[in-house]
Parts: sequence; C-alpha cells; structure tokens
Amino acid sequence: MARRGGEATRSNLELGLNSTVQTFKQVTDQFTQVLGFAGPQTDELARRSAQNIEAVSQASTVLTKGAQEISREWFEVMQDRLAKNIDAMNRLASCRSLQHFLAVQSEITRERLGDAVNSGRRFAEVSLRIADEAAKVIEAQASRNITEFEDAARARRVG
Repeated sequence: MARRGGEATRSNLELGLNSTVQTFKQVTDQFTQVLGFAGPQTDELARRSAQNIEAVSQASTVLTKGAQEISREWFEVMQDRLAKNIDAMNRLASCRSLQHFLAVQSEITRERLGDAVNSGRRFAEVSLRIADEAAKVIEAQASRNITEFEDAARARRVG
C-alpha cells in the first residue's frame, strides 16, 4: 500500500515536472521573441534553461525519494510503537499492587519519551540528508551557470 502511494506520488511529480518543462519552454520561446533574441543567443538561452530545468528535475527526484524514505521510517516507527504499546499494556496488566503499577507506568513513560526523541532525531537526520542532496544538485547547476556567465563576460571583453 505504501509502495503504491509512493509510486503514485512519483508518477504525479513526473507529470507535473513534464508539464512545467513544457510551460517553461513556451515561456522561454515567448521571452526570446519579445526581447528580440535570435540565433546563438536564443540557442544559448534555451540550453541554459534546459540545464536549469534538468537540475530542478533531479532535485525533485531526490526529494521524492526522500519523502518515500521518510514514509518508510514513519511506518517502521508506528509498527515499533504499536508493539511497544501492546507490551506496555501487558506489563501494566500484570501489576499486583498500586506501587508496582506506578513504577511500571513511570518506566513506560520514560521509555516512550526516549523513543520519541530517537525517532525525531532519525526523521531530522533523514530530512537534513535529503535537503543537502537536493541542494547540492541545484548548487552545482548554479555554479555552472556562474562559470559560464563569467566565461562569456571575459570573452566579450577580450573580443
């Protein structure tokens, strides 16, 4: 069930990205017509736009895979909590005195608090790693754009 949901999400994201690519291409074409770009300028602008869209697409893929990973983590945490809650109920049911009941309840509360902190830490670590991976893709493309822009500026000054 989770796999189908992840596949549906991925499929919807891909359709959305393809639609975005087509829209961006149309906007770029209109932009170049309005500003009067022609020939090599148009080709260069289209190439850079395509590279930027590819970088966004790659980052989106990373984020989609990350969302699937977080979803799997969440299901694992829920399964673990369910098992621990059943165990906790059994432990509480086996208590024969109020004092023992309160001691077990305190122990269970402490364990659940530790579990909450650990699962929160896991979610944060996965989220941070995914965000870093997506950012690296975008940063790499931005760096390439800057390098190409600087190279083009130098070539114009020299030429």
